[in-house]
Amino acid sequence: MRRPARTLVLACTVLALPACAQLPAVTAPAATGRAPVPLVVQPAQAARIAEAATAPLEVAGDPAATDLDALAQRVTGPELDLRRAAATIAAAGATPPAAGADTLEAISSVLPRQEGWPRWFLTVTEPGADSKPSLVVLRSPAPREPYRVWATPSLLPGASLPTTGAPADGAAVVPADEDTNLPMSPAAVAERYADVLLNGDGSEFAGQFATDAYRQGVLTSAEEQARALEGAGGTFSQERVLLDDSVLAVRTRDGGALVVAGYRSSVTAAGPAGGLPGQLQAAAAALAGREDATSVTTVVEEVVVFAVPPGQGQASVVAVQSGPVSIEAS
Repeated sequence: MRRPARTLVLACTVLALPACAQLPAVTAPAATGRAPVPLVVQPAQAARIAEAATAPLEVAGDPAATDLDALAQRVTGPELDLRRAAATIAAAGATPPAAGADTLEAISSVLPRQEGWPRWFLTVTEPGADSKPSLVVLRSPAPREPYRVWATPSLLPGASLPTTGAPADGAAVVPADEDTNLPMSPAAVAERYADVLLNGDGSEFAGQFATDAYRQGVLTSAEEQARALEGAGGTFSQERVLLDDSVLAVRTRDGGALVVAGYRSSVTAAGPAGGLPGQLQAAAAALAGREDATSVTTVVEEVVVFAVPPGQGQASVVAVQSGPVSIEAS
């Protein structure tokens, strides 16, 4: 995040400060002979790239009129999957859930210091109509491939991003299996939170994460659905897996980490054997291609952003993007 410039002026006047000449000498550290790891892009480049990559999303205000082929030129991953689902729902005359950030105007950026590819960086947006800033995660798989928008998670109510330093300073990349000065590695953060979302307080990792609104909502919804279905003789099951190559992380200024992870969850709700089909809600019917069913499997994609403290302590969820991408019904 951007920090105000600070100018430090040292005055050493012999008449006013006679002891100034007696200050101890400072020896500069020996040169290592290695250039610092470069930023993936310079701050001005990041602003231009983000503006170009988000332009198709800015004009896709009406999901039913979205040109998905054009969108795929600058959008990828969960963001593209969620936008495609929203377009399908809207084309059927139903109201799609929010597919991502409602404003994409960047006010700052987090720029990793890294060599080689794939590369990524993110921007922080102005608060939109929902009064919440969002993050725009941009990724490039190869030198000749443009950066594409991969996700646009929004900050949770009351959450704030950990400080990573000014864009020009950059941030050190934390490998997925790196746990130096962290309570757990970025990969462990992602995997353990998935277990918490599935098992709630029954997860052995529940105490490693602060309670958050998204977690509470997911657990409450699953509990209510399971209770209703099982009470009627039906079944409820769910699973959640990490998306391939979805764990991204950089160091924060305090030595902790900012971690991004993507998931795909599958929830199957089935009525009792021999029961009558149930009516699907309009958005679900649009994705399923039918209006009623006795068994429904909903696939949801999620992008979760974590603040991980230095040393020991609980990781906390600061931003989330989530929505259905497909439904199979029978």
